[in-house]
Amino acid sequence: MLSSLAAVLASCAYDPYKTDIPKVEETMNLTASVESFALTEDNLDEVAVSFSWTPARHLSEDYLLTYTAELDVVGNNFGSTTVITSGTGFDFEYDEDAGVYSCSFTGEQINNWYNDRWSLPVNAAFSLEFRVVASWTGGPTYEMPEVRQVTVSALPVQVIIFDADEMSLAGTAISTETEIIPTLENTNQYAWYGALTPGELLIPVKYDGVDYYIYPTGDGTLKDGQPDGVEMGSEERGWAIPESGNYRVVVNMEQRTVTIYSAATDLQPKVVTFQPNGTEGIAPATVTVTNLWAYGAGTNWGVRNLQLTQSLADPQVLVYSGDAISSGMKFCVASSFTSDDGTEYNQNNAYCYTCPLTADGKRQNLSIQSDRVETLWGGSDGETRNSYITIPSGTNFIIFDLRNMTIMASSR
Repeated sequence: MLSSLAAVLASCAYDPYKTDIPKVEETMNLTASVESFALTEDNLDEVAVSFSWTPARHLSEDYLLTYTAELDVVGNNFGSTTVITSGTGFDFEYDEDAGVYSCSFTGEQINNWYNDRWSLPVNAAFSLEFRVVASWTGGPTYEMPEVRQVTVSALPVQVIIFDADEMSLAGTAISTETEIIPTLENTNQYAWYGALTPGELLIPVKYDGVDYYIYPTGDGTLKDGQPDGVEMGSEERGWAIPESGNYRVVVNMEQRTVTIYSAATDLQPKVVTFQPNGTEGIAPATVTVTNLWAYGAGTNWGVRNLQLTQSLADPQVLVYSGDAISSGMKFCVASSFTSDDGTEYNQNNAYCYTCPLTADGKRQNLSIQSDRVETLWGGSDGETRNSYITIPSGTNFIIFDLRNMTIMASSR
């Protein structure tokens, strides 16, 4: 009923030309201690805002005067699930000497309601509405309530956010705003590869319904191939791209860095040069590693093309995502290849990745555990080619990091 009071009062506005009833002289006046405030971790114990109001008009003792005070966020319309009401959510007091009623709210109260009661977006500015309704009961006639309302702008405690529901590349350095997605190997890392032109590169982010930007802590000068510390907030600025070309952009939300590679510094795929079959003195072969073939120790396994995906963040990171596999196996860089003198070979003679050799350089078979980074070893010699890694049962996701020579298997 209180939410409709404004409409009722508007319809009952006094018009001396339409009534002989004397105008009601309302006396209540509501004020806020500040027009705006910002909360920080250091001021949560302090009073953020106070409201005070003078008494409503005086009537005979036949009437019982009651004040109801309410606090909410603009837009909620003092709804039942969002409003904070006097008597249950807070109390107010009367100062006889000053002749005013008042109540105060600490930063901690406001911040807690911001997060829990009002469920507002992280770091978003908002406006508080405080309303006082003076109403009368008893007495010989109905008395129209007095209603006063005041609005105060507020900013919650600013939380460092490094999360995203959506991330894009935008600005004058790219032809059209383009969404970028997390890498397969790390959901907290986003990557993109493509053409840029001279201009500013922006990284817009959407999180919890609010628009943000990821921007450099420095002046935005390109640190070609080097991680650049970043912040996430409302500031719309980015990096100066100096010249046209293909660039690789890697955003690491955990480390809070952005690394931009030009063609001069860009990461390259793994290249292995080896003697086929590990035989010294014969023509070597060179293979650019963009895929791997699993070769099992069991007689029924054979050779399996893993159809790996190269990471956009680093072409030396190859990811398997598919049917569950488990066996003792090695990972060959080719199922067939040609050496420098034109001789053709198959996977039996290829450079392979597998478990490390023994301390004296001999073959061995080792099992790896799920969801744990394990060491890879590579070579084309007989000891390496006859060593096998046992992959855990149910594995359907494997990360081969050839730059750091590691493997991680998991079930997803």
